[in-house]
Amino acid sequence: MKQHLLILRETLRTSIWFIPALFCLASIALATTLSSWERDLPDFATGLKVWAMSATSAQHVLGIIAGSVLGVGGVVFSITMVALTLTSGQYGPKILRQFLGDNASKISLGLFIGTSLYCLISIMSYNDTDTPSASVLVALILTVLALASFIQFIHRTATDLQADKIIERIGEDLSTALQQLLEDANQPTHSSDILAWRRKARGLSPTLITMLNPGYIQTIDYPEIIKWCNDHGCVGLLKARAGDFLLPGNNLIKLYGCKSKLQPEDISALRKLLRSGPLRTALQDPEYPITQLNQVAARALSPGINDPGTAITCIDWFSMAVAQIIDCDLPGKVLLDTHQQPILLVRFTDFNGILQAFYAPARQFSQSNIPVLTSLMGSLLRLAELTTREKILNELLTHGNKLASTIESGDHMNIDLLRFRQRYSKLQILANRIARPMPIAAD
Repeated sequence: MKQHLLILRETLRTSIWFIPALFCLASIALATTLSSWERDLPDFATGLKVWAMSATSAQHVLGIIAGSVLGVGGVVFSITMVALTLTSGQYGPKILRQFLGDNASKISLGLFIGTSLYCLISIMSYNDTDTPSASVLVALILTVLALASFIQFIHRTATDLQADKIIERIGEDLSTALQQLLEDANQPTHSSDILAWRRKARGLSPTLITMLNPGYIQTIDYPEIIKWCNDHGCVGLLKARAGDFLLPGNNLIKLYGCKSKLQPEDISALRKLLRSGPLRTALQDPEYPITQLNQVAARALSPGINDPGTAITCIDWFSMAVAQIIDCDLPGKVLLDTHQQPILLVRFTDFNGILQAFYAPARQFSQSNIPVLTSLMGSLLRLAELTTREKILNELLTHGNKLASTIESGDHMNIDLLRFRQRYSKLQILANRIARPMPIAAD
């Protein structure tokens, strides 16, 4: 149930219609309430009678407001569509979810549509004998708020279309996803003892559950899978993880030692615990924001754009996100049951996988760009300064060695490689390796 709520929240967060729909409902309720309330204004509201006017005049004023505000609302919608088109074309379609997740344009659109709807409902509720006051005043207040939100919307749109702002949002999403990994690591149901799981599964007959419909694995309900395995007396090997794209027939989960023959409804209930869909999300997939950073960086380094500064900004925000977990224990890949016995072996993203997901593509599409490669080496060095764990340092050095091999294989001048080599030597020292001079290519 929790996983369905996560998907629903993500869907509503990235939808354009949800917040404007809430404003419309609130406007209908406000117009209906005020129209009946102001017919018999209480004594403390006598000051509002200064604004009183005939029903005909009020209908005329509200009609003008409704038409004008609805027209400007159409402009807001048009600007939103243009912004989405520009974002998709310049930074890639994967970045659209970052823009759709912002509520500024939705609130502005909701205020304009809600104000227009409020005016229309108020006009319909007047009698010839009414002398509206509060409803007209509220309409004017809503109009001012809508115009203020429009100005803020224009400013926010101009800001949000900047590459640095988009990269900042992706970096924050990556930080949130990695923090979620740490929260999972703090749960007592995790273990790193894979051998214990293998001993428990050894000699048991396997049953393979496959995928039915193609799509990305979006969320996995691990607690319910553990409960399902307990109920059926088996241990499981989860072949898929959030972010994987599976085809019909691909391996989903392998079960060992089921105490009875599985019925179709049992298998169907298990499949429902792995939610799939046509879109990849960052809910349980920290590598998805990394692919977004890679997409922005790759487009920035394309021959048509040639903007190394944007690629370097992607490297900086990736470093910031990874710095939060570099000295922390990520969750083990063995999940335990209520008796603290291994029951499910899963595929979690580890630290090396996070590094590989970013540095390998970045190194490949920037192999001839010295500033970007130097920035990548600087990123590794900054991360190495934050930890004393030998395993982490060795993984950072491994990527540093690959960067060094990439840049030294090119035809570059020695003076251009000086800063890169200095950072590489410092990384070697931090990783407790003897810094050896890199071979110097002839100019």
